[in-house]
Amino acid sequence: MGQRFRLKFSFDISGYSYQTKVILTALKRYGMILADNGSNWFISGCPDPNWNSDQLVSEFRRVQGSNFEAVDCSGLMVNRDSAEVSNSAFSFA
Repeated sequence: MGQRFRLKFSFDISGYSYQTKVILTALKRYGMILADNGSNWFISGCPDPNWNSDQLVSEFRRVQGSNFEAVDCSGLMVNRDSAEVSNSAFSFA
């Protein structure tokens, strides 16, 4: 269980490294699911030897929970007791 949050559009990512900007940009565009079964605002991902994990951890400490906003996804639901998503929620061009 959890809630979808996204990084606020107004959050300034200019002072972050390229690798952190990639993740922060994705958090602005797609958001994340904040699960209710882990640590507070804990972000996990797949490790990659090409990324500097120490730098990521250091820079993510500067991002606060208050920099996120809850996303209302109720318009996507067909039924609250189903995982089905409404096709009308998507635009196929």
